[in-house]
Amino acid sequence: MLNVMSAVYFLLVIAFLIVRVRRGGFKALVLKTLASLTFIAMGRTALTMSFDNFRYGIFIVIGLFFGMLGDVFLDLKYAHKKYEEKYTFAGMISFLIGHLLYIVAILATYTKFVPWQIAFAIFCATLVGTINHFLSKKMGMKYGKFETLTFVYSITTMMTVTFSLNAMNMLGLFPLINGEPAPESLPRYITMFLGTVLFAISDLVLSFVFFKEGENKARNVILNHTIYYTSQFVLVLSILM
Repeated sequence: MLNVMSAVYFLLVIAFLIVRVRRGGFKALVLKTLASLTFIAMGRTALTMSFDNFRYGIFIVIGLFFGMLGDVFLDLKYAHKKYEEKYTFAGMISFLIGHLLYIVAILATYTKFVPWQIAFAIFCATLVGTINHFLSKKMGMKYGKFETLTFVYSITTMMTVTFSLNAMNMLGLFPLINGEPAPESLPRYITMFLGTVLFAISDLVLSFVFFKEGENKARNVILNHTIYYTSQFVLVLSILM
C-alpha cells in the first residue's frame, strides 16, 4: 500500500512542478494540495505500520499536516495577489508550527535528553540561524515586514537539525564509537536528521525565491520543491524506522 502511495505521491509532485512552471494558478494549487494530502496519508499509513513508534510518529504526522497548510497558503499568494502578505505570514507560521512539532517528536521519543543537551542544541541553532540571517541580508535578501518572522523561523528550522543530530549522536553514534551495540532506534534518528537537513536546504532556496529580486525563476522553483517534497518523504520514512 505504501509503495503505491509513494508512486502516486511522486507523480503528483512531477505534475505539480510542470503545471507550476508553465502556468501556475488554480490547477497548480490543486495538484500541490493533492501531493501534500498524499504525504499526510503516507505518514498515517506508516504510523499504523509501526505503531511502536506512535509517540514519535503522531507528532511527525501532525507536523506534516501543518506543512500541507503552509503549502496551500504559500500558493494562494499567487492566486490572490491582494492577500499576498497575509498568505505569506500564514504559510510561514504554519511551517514554523510544523518544525516545532518535529522537535516535540524527537523529545517525546528520546527521553534521555538532559538540560545541557537541550540548551546546546538551542544555542547551536540560534548561532547558525543568526549567521545565516546576517549573511542572507548581505547577499541581497529584502525581508521587509517578514524580517522578524524569518529570523525566528530560521532559528526554529535549525533547531530541528540540531535536536535530531544531538539525538542521533547521543543515542547511537557515540555509543558505537565506544564499542556498544547500535540501538534499534538509531536508523530513525539518522533518517530524521537527513529529512531535517533537506527541509532546511529547501527553506534556504525558498528564501531566495521569495526575498531576493530576480530569483523567482523556474529552476529555483523546481529545486525548492524537489528538495522539499523529498524531505517530506524522508520524514515519513523515519516513522517506519
